[in-house]
Amino acid sequence: MTQRIFDVENEKDMADLWDILPDEIEKIKKAEKSIHLDIVYVKDGGLFSSLFKINWHDKTEITRPIQEATEADIGKLCYFWDIGEEDYYKQIGLLTAIRTDRSTYKYVLAKSVCFEHCRRLTKQELRNLFKTENEE
Repeated sequence: MTQRIFDVENEKDMADLWDILPDEIEKIKKAEKSIHLDIVYVKDGGLFSSLFKINWHDKTEITRPIQEATEADIGKLCYFWDIGEEDYYKQIGLLTAIRTDRSTYKYVLAKSVCFEHCRRLTKQELRNLFKTENEE
């Protein structure tokens, strides 16, 4: 039986690969000593190897694409940020609108502040956000 080989230059392959990996995996790195198709990925300092076959071409690392918020995310808790800004410009809050009349700063936080980027919080981020002191 042939194992599927994910090609970094094939958009569908990369979408499928990120769909099967846990949400907290943001980057996949090619092992230094690996042959052409073996990969490893790093998760919280732990190393997992030979989980998938990837045709890397000339790349040594790939990053999960950011899924920007959509109309379906209005009214949900989201993470807002602007590229290149300091950490105090990054916020978590309620997405109240997506402005279609502009190409940048279109995501509206709490009916007032606009940001360049916005994504819905992951289930893990929501759990961490609402942890009580007893759970820590």
